[in-house]
Parts: sequence; structure tokens; C-alpha cells
Amino acid sequence: MKFKNKTIKEILERYKTIDAIQRLSALASWDLNTYMPIKAAEDRGVILGKVDVLTKKLILNKEFIRLINKAEKEKNLNDYEKAVIRILKKRIRILSKLPDKFIEEFNNITNKAQVVWKKAKENNDFKEFSPYLKKIFELAKKQAEYLGYKEHPYDSLIDLYEENWTSKDFENFFNNIKDKLKDLFEKIKSSKNYIDNHPLEKEKYSKEDMKKLNYEILKILNFDSARSRLDEAPHPFEESISLNDVRITTWYHEKDFRRSLSATIHEYGHSLYELNIDPELKFTPLQRGVSYGIHESQSRFWENIIGRNLIFLEKIWPICKKYLPFLKKYKFKDFYIYFNLVRPEFIRVESDEITYHFHIILRFEIEKMLLENNLKPKEIPEYWNEYMKKYLGIKPKTHKEGFLQDIHWSMGAIGYFPTYSLGTFLTGMWLEKIQKDLGSIEDILNREKGINIIQEWLKENIHKYGSTYTSKDLIYKICKKNFDSNPFFDYLRNKYLQLYK
Repeated sequence: MKFKNKTIKEILERYKTIDAIQRLSALASWDLNTYMPIKAAEDRGVILGKVDVLTKKLILNKEFIRLINKAEKEKNLNDYEKAVIRILKKRIRILSKLPDKFIEEFNNITNKAQVVWKKAKENNDFKEFSPYLKKIFELAKKQAEYLGYKEHPYDSLIDLYEENWTSKDFENFFNNIKDKLKDLFEKIKSSKNYIDNHPLEKEKYSKEDMKKLNYEILKILNFDSARSRLDEAPHPFEESISLNDVRITTWYHEKDFRRSLSATIHEYGHSLYELNIDPELKFTPLQRGVSYGIHESQSRFWENIIGRNLIFLEKIWPICKKYLPFLKKYKFKDFYIYFNLVRPEFIRVESDEITYHFHIILRFEIEKMLLENNLKPKEIPEYWNEYMKKYLGIKPKTHKEGFLQDIHWSMGAIGYFPTYSLGTFLTGMWLEKIQKDLGSIEDILNREKGINIIQEWLKENIHKYGSTYTSKDLIYKICKKNFDSNPFFDYLRNKYLQLYK
């Protein structure tokens, strides 16, 4: 039994109403990006704004706060009970500083902005989205001022996604990896075996066949259709409605099937995390992933560490040939290299494991500069193109393949992007520990129930705890050391220098 303290139990009983409202709100957000009629955006924004204000009132209820303060003073609380207090106190601190009017305005603008962003992306129309982008960053600055910060306004926003991390932490992290990534890319590029394009990228596929293939691969990964579903969205995402209702989406582009399959596996990684949380944490503040960095470490682990792995690709090769007849013209080596091409890409989510991080670094730098008033929203396209050229040697021809490619800014998610690189580098730490505990990842995948073995390790070490521990505490609990970028670099060098020797 995880919750024994009487006061904590009373807190959790009251929290069930808050949790129910939040999860219905999550369902409305999922609908916004899947099946909602376009003209409903403004109404949905008003509705969700009112819902968030109601949630705020319930969390800031005097009796609820009194119980939390009382529980905090009690002795012999276990880790789960301490986590309930930590999480709720943080939410109280945040919500007590955000005015109702701001919460409603934020929801109204971002709900409309997401619909406008979809259209602007399709039409490559910066002017259409520009007023919303300007307003969203104005709201982000207001939010930072309301929440307060010690050193930089960006810190208060980053803390919403990655507890106890600051802009300085990420700055140090990015400065540490920039040159190493560039050096590794140059070594790969200088190889006589290096290629920067592949004929499979031009092969067209049937959307219906690709849907069937995605489901077949999900079956191999133990996708539970009784607790989850796969839909289509302009930008793939995962939404947790409840412990037994975790939804994922993917996309289809008519050619270059890797884009759809990798996105499906990525979002599956997110859903697996939420589905594996200990049932005893249901309806509590702990029934969610601890942070966005830890969450991205799960999606990126399945997308890259497993999804691009030689043994895994050998296993799915016959299935892919079944649904994609054009693969019969190719050898398995072609298939493997196709999934492991290393080259600068315009689209972040389609980037390789090395150059991917320059997309994140650029987003991080732009967000920081906008919050400092050192860059204006209208200057983003020009700045984006200049630094894509500087970092990756490529210049987008359209906004669609430039800064408009990602949905996050339309959602008001300022501070989210850095967690993608953090999560990706964490996959190296998980891989290092899994191999120490269980043997090489290739040997595990070669076993009959290899996928199950890996999933069980992730469940026991990460998933089941939900948000019981902060990301920094969880990393140390699992690996007995603080965050370390070296294991991921070891993985990259071992894999790609061998592939492109």
C-alpha cells in the first residue's frame, strides 16, 4: 500500500475531482488536434479556459491547502506521500501567481493558434500565423513575470516542463555537446561509404497499407488496443486520458514510409510510459510521467535505440515487405541504411540521431532571445534560415520546412524543446544501465521475448513510479550518477563509426 498517512488519503480523495476535470480537458485537447471541426476552435478555447480556472479554484481551496500544509509537517511519510506534497505545492505556487484572466486568455489564444497554425503550415503562410506568434510570446513573457525567477525569465517556463532545470543548465548542456556532435558528423561525412540520400525516400506507398503496417509493428511492441488507439494528426502526439486510455497519433505523406513508422514508434514510447504507471497511483498527482525530458527519453528510446537497431529492423523486415511491395527490389542492407542515414534535415522529427540536436539548440536560442527582447517574432524566419545554414549547412525554401514545422509554439509550449535533447541523451544512460543489468541490447532483442524483457526493465526502473521522483532524483536512483552525456556519445560512436567506416 503506497498511501498510508490519513491526511494524505484525505488529500487524494479531494484530488480525484481535480484529476477528473484535468483528464476530460485532456480529452478535449486530443479532439482539438484530431476530429474537432475547424470553426469550433474559439469556442473550445473559451471552454478550456473556464475549465482551467475551475481547476485553479479547486487546487487553491483553503481547506485543500490546509491539508497539504498539515501533511507536510507529519513524520514518517514515504516517497510517494512526499511526492504528493511536492507536486501539489508546486501547482499551488504556480496557480496562485497566475490570474484567472491570464489563464482564460492563454487558452483562448493557443486554441485558436493551433488551428491557424495548421492552415498556415499547409499554405506556407507566415503572415497568417504571425499575429498569434507575437501574442503567444507576449503571454509567455507575462507568464514568466507572474511566476517569478532568480536569473532569467526563461527559467520559470523551463521549470514547467523540467523541474529544477534552468536555462543555464541547458546552455551548459548544449555548449558541451555542440562541438562533439559536429566532430562526429564530420567523421561520418568523410567516410568513403557515406551517402546523403536513399532511393527508398522516393518510394510511394498506399496509406491504407501503411496503416496496416503501423498496426503490425505496434503488435510486435505489445500495443494494447483495449487501452490505446492510433489516429492521424498534422503533428504526431500522445495524450493520456486515463490509466486505461492513452492515445497516440501518427502522420502519412504518401512516400518515404520511415517518416510514418518512426513517428508511430516514437509516440508508442510515450504511451507505454503512461500505461505502465503503477495502478495504485491512479487518480493521484503521481499518475503521469515525471517530466518532459524523462517522457522524451522513453519515446526517443523506442524510436532510435530500438527502432533503428539492426536486430529490430531484421525482425520487421519481412513484415515491411508484406505491406510495402516495392521493398522486394531492395536488400536488407538498403533498408537498414535508410533508417540510419546521417545528414542535415529540414524537418526535426525526421532528423538522424546526431544532427537532430541542432534543431533543438536553435529553438532554445530563439526562445531565449525572444524572452530577452533580443529578437522579434517577425524576425524568426530570417534568423531561422541564417542559423540552419550555420549549424547544418542547409537553408529551408519554405516556412513549412522551417520554423512552422512544429506545433509547440502554437500551443504556447515555450520551454518544451530543450527536453527533447535531454531525453535523447538520457536514452544513452538507460542503454548503458540495461546492458550492464541484462547484457547487450542485440542479445536481448535476439531472444524470443526480447521486447518484453526491455519493457519490463523500463517499467520496473522508470514507468511504475509515475512522477514520484524528480527527473534528477530518478536518474540518480537508476544509474547511481547524475545526468551524463557521455553514454549517448559512446552509443553514437560505436554505431555510426562502424556503419560508416
